[in-house]
Amino acid sequence: MKRSYLPFLMILSILISACSTEENTPENNDQPLLKSYKLSRDANGRYAIDVDLVEGAYTETYKDQTTNTNNIYAYQGDDNKAQSRSASKNNTLTLDNNRIEVDVYENNVQKNSIWVEDENIMLAKGEITHNFLESYSIEYLGGDQYVLDFNVQEGTSVSFEYNADENIYEVHLKEGTTNGTQFTKLYNKSPNLPLKIDFVNYILVNSQARSARSTESYAMTKTPRWGTEEGGLPN
Repeated sequence: MKRSYLPFLMILSILISACSTEENTPENNDQPLLKSYKLSRDANGRYAIDVDLVEGAYTETYKDQTTNTNNIYAYQGDDNKAQSRSASKNNTLTLDNNRIEVDVYENNVQKNSIWVEDENIMLAKGEITHNFLESYSIEYLGGDQYVLDFNVQEGTSVSFEYNADENIYEVHLKEGTTNGTQFTKLYNKSPNLPLKIDFVNYILVNSQARSARSTESYAMTKTPRWGTEEGGLPN
């Protein structure tokens, strides 16, 4: 009895073709690779960005010396060159002309851009300048959500305002009755608009104002300032 192997060969050919197509398709290219990332400054003035990745993802980082932009690339798959395969990776950052810029990519597609402008609180002799703000971090949680965490010195009055004219969320810091030293606030970025956050510091400049509160005189500084790159440079 003569057997025909044609149907079997056709099925085998289809299976091989399907496997080949699947292997050539990038794995999870449409899936988010970043769970979150956090830009922080500690009490000593050191800056870092911490990246939390999904399982199986890895990052590559480099700094564009021409634009002074820190580029973070997240990829899905194996990285034979990576020294660390942990799901969380910390990178130290430095201020360039009082500014840090970070661009975040997933599979070579740019997802986020953030910047911060701040003073370098470390003086030449290693002394630390004294101001209201001690440390802070801003974490991207995905979607349009960001959370701000910060610590201030004792005796600092903290209030939150929104500057509608400039579309800036402001954190006002001033000497006064303390309402705590550790604060957390969640921000939701409006679609197609940048998110900007300014710390507004009020420094008492009139030495006689302490005994005559009605004539207090303050110098106002805005530092640090933070935002998404859609807004461009701060005013």
